[in-house]
Amino acid sequence: MKLLIANRGEIATRIVKSCIKLDIIPCGVYSEADKNSVYVKSLNDALNIGGFTATDSYLRMDKIVNAAKKLGCSMVHPGYGFLAENLQFSELCAKEGLIFVGPSPEVLKVSGDKLRAKDVASKVAPVLEGIEVSKEEEALKVARDIGYPVILKAARGGGGRGLRIAKSPDDISKVIDTSRNESMISFGSDRLFVEKYLEHPRHIEVQILGDNSTIIQLGERECSVQRRHQKLIEETPSPALTDEMRKRITDTAIAIVKEMKYDSAGTVEFLFKNEHFYFMEVNSRIQVEHPVTEEVTGVDLVEQQLNIATGAGLTIKQEDVKPRGHAIECRINAEHPLSFIPFAGTIRSFTPPLDTKDVRIDTALSAGSTIPPYYDSLIAKLICFADTRFDAIEKMKQSLSVFRISGIPTTIPFHLSALNDTSFIEGSYDTSFVDNLKPYSVIDGEVASAILCQLPRKIKFVVTEGNSNENAWMKSRFSDSNFDHYFSISRWDL
Repeated sequence: MKLLIANRGEIATRIVKSCIKLDIIPCGVYSEADKNSVYVKSLNDALNIGGFTATDSYLRMDKIVNAAKKLGCSMVHPGYGFLAENLQFSELCAKEGLIFVGPSPEVLKVSGDKLRAKDVASKVAPVLEGIEVSKEEEALKVARDIGYPVILKAARGGGGRGLRIAKSPDDISKVIDTSRNESMISFGSDRLFVEKYLEHPRHIEVQILGDNSTIIQLGERECSVQRRHQKLIEETPSPALTDEMRKRITDTAIAIVKEMKYDSAGTVEFLFKNEHFYFMEVNSRIQVEHPVTEEVTGVDLVEQQLNIATGAGLTIKQEDVKPRGHAIECRINAEHPLSFIPFAGTIRSFTPPLDTKDVRIDTALSAGSTIPPYYDSLIAKLICFADTRFDAIEKMKQSLSVFRISGIPTTIPFHLSALNDTSFIEGSYDTSFVDNLKPYSVIDGEVASAILCQLPRKIKFVVTEGNSNENAWMKSRFSDSNFDHYFSISRWDL
């Protein structure tokens, strides 16, 4: 049996691993921008579908279906993002005789449409009011009726794409076109809705699996460390929940997807504030952060997806799910570690920590790989597991400190700052964490200091384009050392 992976990068290499376990032959597609990418080499066969942008390549349903036929594939796995929750794509696959590895079209009509999902979920869970809008005037009226602040969201897709907060009518006028355009580029749909915005909640999600007869849950994930409504750090279990709260949120998640007759891997997302949960959406796909759940449960979620899609169904029952220990994931992105501005470019060197049973690196990059400007900025996912949360944090800090990437800036300095922050260590953070984080203080140069102090070897100190006060502070701190590594404040290119 052959499967076409209708995606790129890290998730493509991840799906390959489960295909090999099940004796499924993994094939794929790549854009012109990805023709030299490492992930392509992991595939048994692949076709160039042309184009550079997503709209010209990974969002082209016709190209992907034609590629599946040419390669003799009977299945299509959409990964996450792009066409993963696209109803029209799942229907096209069914029409062309291809097995879509994801929810059925009947389920996607509900779960893939955020507004319909809210209507269904409202039968069994509290929801925040949200109404679809097509024009600025409508958005202004809905926001006035609901009350500011509000948030504009894409009706289809997720991952923070298209999200914009508005605290006044002027804000709506400024962001509505950008939100609509980003939604169209990311998901091929510019449908938006306006929802009441809950300030400073926690973001907690529940992993579920379902086939035609059974639905089970695999615990929750804490996803509150975000920038631009996109996650940077995830962990499980959530440090915010008591056993009673955990049972309440997982039972609610099960009830919601039962209403939808859900039949694949998926995630039910909630906002949590003052011990109250509010349903947000169902992500009808594998999630970027799925590895932390795999580490604490021992369940291969992609394998279960494939089993469900082929008709074999779930190979585990609820009583088989016995979470243990604690897992944390850091998303290493090609971004400035303070402003989170994405950077395209070539990776000069890439030396991750040693991959062991408790330290996992999911990536499709290596030295010489290029980060194109057309897609998301994810470089790698670093996942650490331990018996306790404290030990998982310490293991993650140690792993980050030896992770070497040069040629482009990365978010590793941010992650080191975050994991040393008191609110994170105490588990008392929420979605305002990044805004409130004091990353060792840029003015004092302590971000650089924190990284340098983590290095196992002495370094040679070279400052370029830095603030004069920062330079003087750094020189005073490190001038007595005999350095043999280089550090540049302006480029973060350790």
